[in-house]
Amino acid sequence: MRLSQACAVAIKVIALTMILTLVGCIDLKQSIEIGDGLASYQMEMRMSAALAQLDAENLGTFCESNDDLQVEVLGSLKRTLKQSYEGEDIVCHMRIVGPVQEFGKQMTEMPKGDLTKMLNFQMIDETTLRIESVFESNEDMTASSAEEKAMIAAMMQGRVLSWSVKAPRIVESNGKISADSTQVNWSVPMAMAIQSPHTFTATVKVALPWYQPVLDFLR
Repeated sequence: MRLSQACAVAIKVIALTMILTLVGCIDLKQSIEIGDGLASYQMEMRMSAALAQLDAENLGTFCESNDDLQVEVLGSLKRTLKQSYEGEDIVCHMRIVGPVQEFGKQMTEMPKGDLTKMLNFQMIDETTLRIESVFESNEDMTASSAEEKAMIAAMMQGRVLSWSVKAPRIVESNGKISADSTQVNWSVPMAMAIQSPHTFTATVKVALPWYQPVLDFLR
């Protein structure tokens, strides 16, 4: 995914005028919960309202008009988008929910744009879902000097890129899997994420056979 142009514009403004020095830019948190045949995907994008204003004529419709949040779903999938404010941040909340099989099919076939590049799902078989999410920042956000890296690190302090997955069984992942193998968490500081592509992967079971608890007990 390429970050909203607002961040790139803001960094240029800071580099030239220092007006917005040390103002945080963006948080991006994604999660998916799978159970009872349903998949519920949620994304929270949090940005300084001052920076968001640079990329929006009307701040009240920032989330609705943001290109990164333009995802169309069909049929039994439902999408909701809400905008709120927390402190100095504007927060966009997007949720997509529907049957697992349909969810995997639509997300797999969806043209890969900025956001949908981060929503890469593949149904390996009827009970196994593969998730691969790639984050790639805008070229304008990549620092080339130590001074720029230090400035961006200061701006991004406390901001994170994260994923959380809950499912009947986490088979494997490059994130931290819980002791009961039903949840995985992965995160990286945003200051690090914008310097090079980062990929989150997880293979999960969307359903378990009725005898799985017995096998788990025997192990």
